[in-house]
Amino acid sequence: MSKNLSNVLLETVITEKSSALSQQNKYTFKVAKGATKSSIKKAFEEVFPGRKILSVQTLKVKGHKKRTKGGYALPKDGKKAVITAEGSRIEYFPNIS
Repeated sequence: MSKNLSNVLLETVITEKSSALSQQNKYTFKVAKGATKSSIKKAFEEVFPGRKILSVQTLKVKGHKKRTKGGYALPKDGKKAVITAEGSRIEYFPNIS
């Protein structure tokens, strides 16, 4: 993995499930495919300083086959991370009612 931590956290995952998890201080991100748990933790601490991270859970996401005009296309595989943080809620995620 590269030394540049800004390329580890790619984007947030905003779904119903991830919004519900954010109520429990669990935040979901798309991360670089070669990212390790320790590099994800360092990148999160760099973006959100002053937060204590309790755990990092990662999972691989397989691309699904999609029908296109010219046949089939396979989107790239990816990786997601669910980060459990301590402290007040991050306002980066939407609030569901």
